[in-house]
Amino acid sequence: MKKIFKSLLLVTLISFVACEKSLEELNVDPNNSPTAAAANVLTAAQGYIGYIVDVDLNFDSFIWAQYKTWGIGVSLGNAERFVAQPDDHDGYWQRAYANALTDLKFLSKSDDLGYSGVGKALQVFVYQGLVDHFGDIPFSDAISGEIEDGSILTPTFDDAASVYSDLITLLDEASADLAVAGATTTMGADDLVFGGDISKWQKFANSLKLRLLMRLSETGARGGEVQALISAGNFIDGPGDIAAVPFDGISGDQNPMFARASFGVGDFYFASLSTLNVLEELNDPRGTAFYSVAATGPSEGLLRGIEQGNVDAYPFTDPPSDYSGSSALTYGPAMPVILMSDWEVKFLRAEAAARYGTSDDDEDLLSQAITSNFDNFGVAGAASYIATLDYGSAGNLDAKLDIIGVQKWIALNGTQEDEGWIEARRFDRPASRLFTDGIWETPPFSVLPAGQYPASWLYPASERSLNPNAPSQRTITDKIFWDN
Repeated sequence: MKKIFKSLLLVTLISFVACEKSLEELNVDPNNSPTAAAANVLTAAQGYIGYIVDVDLNFDSFIWAQYKTWGIGVSLGNAERFVAQPDDHDGYWQRAYANALTDLKFLSKSDDLGYSGVGKALQVFVYQGLVDHFGDIPFSDAISGEIEDGSILTPTFDDAASVYSDLITLLDEASADLAVAGATTTMGADDLVFGGDISKWQKFANSLKLRLLMRLSETGARGGEVQALISAGNFIDGPGDIAAVPFDGISGDQNPMFARASFGVGDFYFASLSTLNVLEELNDPRGTAFYSVAATGPSEGLLRGIEQGNVDAYPFTDPPSDYSGSSALTYGPAMPVILMSDWEVKFLRAEAAARYGTSDDDEDLLSQAITSNFDNFGVAGAASYIATLDYGSAGNLDAKLDIIGVQKWIALNGTQEDEGWIEARRFDRPASRLFTDGIWETPPFSVLPAGQYPASWLYPASERSLNPNAPSQRTITDKIFWDN
């Protein structure tokens, strides 16, 4: 893979002619050249997104999703105690707005409809992530510091629900661009995700729209739109359609989570009993795909986890090899960063069929989703496992949603941990407190009252100190508008 930040140098190059120049010609910011090539900007934007998803989101969410917990040899951290600081996510905010979204806005204005369509679709992807963690965010005034954009340096914050509606509209614009881009686009190898394949970007746009609409299912249902979208078809449907940023695994081009951990103290996270207990109860064979088995000690050759947020209760002299950590299938230098998987989309379609009676068959799509996840990890026995779930005997919608919700949370482990945390919050609904009163464990040192769990992130300290239009600070138990 080409170096993803190569474009950061290329966009600064301006040709100077050794003759007289006008003031207008000289008065150009070399760091924001109007002649930047769309190809280089796309590569840089996708590189930033890969880092954002794996380090800023997945790395920061797998504890609150209770996939992993702190392991032997380290002191208990803030995340395990549900302690949050205002500067925890300054980096995410900065990289999302100043880097990824700035590049994507540039692309969305391209005359090449391939680049503009991809730029708009990925803008939706990044903005949705911001809403799903913070709620109200800058949107209509965002990335508007240029004179032609209004010189807005202190953007107002838009209502989260209205941002979602605008994102759906922006996705429709992206789809319209992609529908006519065809063979006219010059996008190719500079597209790290799909190699310039417009048909796959169309599937991504449709799948992302389904994610947006289904996120509204409990608080702002748009069943008619879901039914129409499903009827039109054309979604991410197999391993060849998975939207992912690839990494070669060599120095300078390693998976961001791996590189971040390797640069620090390493991967000291162990399997959480919250997850292992569910896998054991369901006789789910994917445990050894998500986690390594203990190499030594009383559980040698078996999975052994730690109670969520309670590492201090275990002997500090135990070697880490006595416990289960990350598996080679979920953690490594060449692991791709998945933006959307085929199993995620099939779970969305299964839920849509169950809720809204779409043209899909919910039981069949649930089976396809689980099978796709088994196949991704090379785990056998999907059919027999699916039969034990007895989905066909689920007596009502809530019973069906419970099965879909648990299976989706399991399947997002190790590849899309942030989505796992987000979707667990959504499936934990008034009719069935599936996670907060069932699967998840309250860490013994939690600063929150028993039974309460984080539902959002704090606004970044950097934004609140620099932007007078930033709202009052939230608490981590404040719910995003689609939560219930």
